[in-house]
Amino acid sequence: MLCVECGKREAKYEGLCEVCFLKKVKFTSLPQHMEVVKCPHCGAIKFKGEWKRLSEEDMLKELIMRNLETLHEYDSIDFDFETREYEGDIELHTMFHIKYKELEAKEEHYSIIHIKYESCPRCNRYFGNYFEAILQIRGTRENELESVVQYTHERLEHYAKKNENLFITKEEGKHGGWDIYISDKKEAKKVAEELCRKYGATLKESPSIVGRKDGKDVYRMTYSVRLPEYRVGDVVEVEGEYYSIEHVSGHFVKGISLKEGREKTFDARRHKINLLRKNGELEDATVIFSQDNEVQIMDKDYKTIDAISTRELKAGENVKIVRIDDNVYVVP
Repeated sequence: MLCVECGKREAKYEGLCEVCFLKKVKFTSLPQHMEVVKCPHCGAIKFKGEWKRLSEEDMLKELIMRNLETLHEYDSIDFDFETREYEGDIELHTMFHIKYKELEAKEEHYSIIHIKYESCPRCNRYFGNYFEAILQIRGTRENELESVVQYTHERLEHYAKKNENLFITKEEGKHGGWDIYISDKKEAKKVAEELCRKYGATLKESPSIVGRKDGKDVYRMTYSVRLPEYRVGDVVEVEGEYYSIEHVSGHFVKGISLKEGREKTFDARRHKINLLRKNGELEDATVIFSQDNEVQIMDKDYKTIDAISTRELKAGENVKIVRIDDNVYVVP
C-alpha cells in the first residue's frame, strides 16, 4: 500500500510514509513562554505552591516535563536542552528525541522563561529572626567552649540535611557560656540530648508562651545544657575512694580506682562525684624504680617519692601523678 499523501512511498504509519508522517504529525508541544518563581535569597523554586531546592539544570528539566504536552503516542522520549541569558530571562532551546515503532524523530522548541522573584517561607523566617528554641551551653572549662559549640553546629548541620526549615537564627556569648537560637524546637531538643550523652551534662527545659495560634498557646523552649564539673582524665572522689575518669556517657561515669586498679561505673544521679584534680592539674613525674608494689618516682622538683601504682611500670617511664592527703598516686 502506498502513502495516501504522496502516493510514492510505502505507507508505514497510519496510511502515510515516513516522510509524510513526520511532516504531518507532531509528537510534542512546549509553550513559547514559561514562568518560574524563584527565591532571591536561597534560589529555591516554587512549583504549584511547593518550594523545592534544585540546581538550575534540575529546575529546567522539571519545568520542561511539567509543561510538555504530548500530541501523539510514542514508544520512548528523551530530551536535552541549551540555554542562554536573554534580557534578564532565560532562552531555552529544547530538543526531543522520540522513538515510535521503527521511526526515530527529533523535534525542537524555543521558549523564553521569565524569572519571577518571591521570598520562600524558610527565608522569610530566617530574615525575620524566627526561632522556636534557645539552646544554652553552660559549665564549660577554659578553652573548651569552642569545641563544644563546634560539635553542636555539626549535629545541627546533620539534621538540617533532612529538614530544610532548620537553621541557626543567631548565637551569642552569655553568662560565661553560649546561646544558640534555633528555628526548630524538636531538632534543638535532639541536639541538647546528644550533648548530654556526650559530655555527661544535665538538661533543663523551660517553656515560655509567645502567643496563640488556632486557639492554642504557642511556646518557645529554652534547653539549658550544663556540663558537669568532671571530665575524662580528671581525678575524683566517690564514697571515699579515688578514681581517674575513663569514660562519660549520659549520667554514667566509668572510673579506674587509684588504689586497686579496678574499673567501676557510677550513676551520677545516685552518687556524689567530687572533683579533686582536673586532668590539666596532674603533675608530671618519671619512674625511677618499680618492682611488685614498690614504686619510686622523681617529681618535677627532682625529689624522689614513694608512690602507689596499680599497673606495672618501667624505669624511665613518664607518668602523671596526683597527691591526695599524704599519698602520691600514679594515675592509670
